[in-house]
Amino acid sequence: MIVLEKLHKTYGDGTEAVKSIDLEIKRGEFITLLGPSGCGKTTTLRLIAGLEEATGGKIWINERDVTNVDPGDRDVAMVFQSYALYPHMTALENMTLNLTVRGMSKGDAAKRAQEVAKILGIQELLDKKPGKLSGGQRQRIALGRAMVRSPVCYLMDEPLSNLDLKLREQMRTELKRLHQRDRVTTVYVTHDQAEALILSDRVVVMDKGIVQQVADPVQIYERPANEFVADFIGSPSINFMVGELTDQGPCIVGKPVGNGNGVRGSGGVTIGVRPEDVLFAAPGSGVFDGRIEFTEPYGGVVYAFVAVEGDRKVIKNRDYVVASLDLHQPITIGASVGVSFREQRINLFDANTGQALSNGR
Repeated sequence: MIVLEKLHKTYGDGTEAVKSIDLEIKRGEFITLLGPSGCGKTTTLRLIAGLEEATGGKIWINERDVTNVDPGDRDVAMVFQSYALYPHMTALENMTLNLTVRGMSKGDAAKRAQEVAKILGIQELLDKKPGKLSGGQRQRIALGRAMVRSPVCYLMDEPLSNLDLKLREQMRTELKRLHQRDRVTTVYVTHDQAEALILSDRVVVMDKGIVQQVADPVQIYERPANEFVADFIGSPSINFMVGELTDQGPCIVGKPVGNGNGVRGSGGVTIGVRPEDVLFAAPGSGVFDGRIEFTEPYGGVVYAFVAVEGDRKVIKNRDYVVASLDLHQPITIGASVGVSFREQRINLFDANTGQALSNGR
C-alpha cells in the first residue's frame, strides 16, 4: 500500500508542480497517473521514488514513512521511458547488476534473471547487448531488470512512449498479463488515455498539480467529475453544448434533452454528450438540425462532423457536433439531419465552475 498525505512539491523558481495530493494506492493495485504535459504526474512518481524531495506532506509505503528515506532504501523498482540500459553490458548483466550490487551471488542473480526472462519470453536475448535489440526487446529487458528485484512496487514513467503503435499494443497486453499474474502494486505514468483505460484498476486524472478525479476506467469515462476530465478522456472528445436548466430538466435551444437524472433549476448549464451517444433522425425531429460537413472513417466506425444549422451558438468546445456511427450506416455528405441524444447518457456540468451536476449512464 502507498499513501500520499497532503503531498506538495514547489520548485526553487516558485513553480507548484504538485499541490497537496491525498491518495491511497491499494496493495496489488495498478493505478495510472494521467494528464497533459506539466500536470504533475511525473513529479508525483519521482516523489514516491525518492528522486525528488517533497516540499510538504508525507509518503507511506506499506505503513512505513519513507518521506525522507533514500531512494535505494524504499524497495521500489522504476521502469523509465528511455530504458536506461548500459550499452556495454549484455541483457543478462543489465538485469542482474542491481542484485549483485546488493550482495547476491552472480549465480543466484543469473538464475533469478533467467526465471524472469522466461516469463517475458526473452531467454534468447540474454547474451545480447542493447545495441543489437529492438525497442520492444529493450523495453522487455528494462522491465525484467525491475522484476528480478521482487520489489514492493513498480514505478513506471511512460515506459511505452518510445515504441511504435504495434509494439505499444503488444507491450500493453504483456503488462496487463503480468500484473494479473503477480499483482505487484504498480504506479504508472502516461499522457496516453488508451493506456490508462486499458491497463488500470483505477485512474488518477491530474491537471496543474491537482487531482481532478480518482476512479475506475469505466467511471472516469462515463461519469467524469468535471469538464476537464470529460474533455481529456475520449477520442474524439466529448461534445459540449450550451444549455439551460428548467423545471422540466436540461434544454438546448428551448428543447428538452432528457430528464437530467432529476436535476432541476434555472440558469446556464453545459451538456456533455459522447460521440457514440449522438443520434441522427429526420430534419425537424431532433433537438436541433445540422448538416453533415465531412466524415472520418476509423476501422469499424465512421465519425460524422455536423455543423449546426441557424445562427444560434450551440456547441461550446468546437465548430461541429461529432457523431460516432457504424461504418455501414448510410451517410451523405451535405445532408441535413435532426440531431438528438441518448437521454440517459448525457452529462451535466455547472456552466460557471465546470463541476458535474449529473452524470449519465
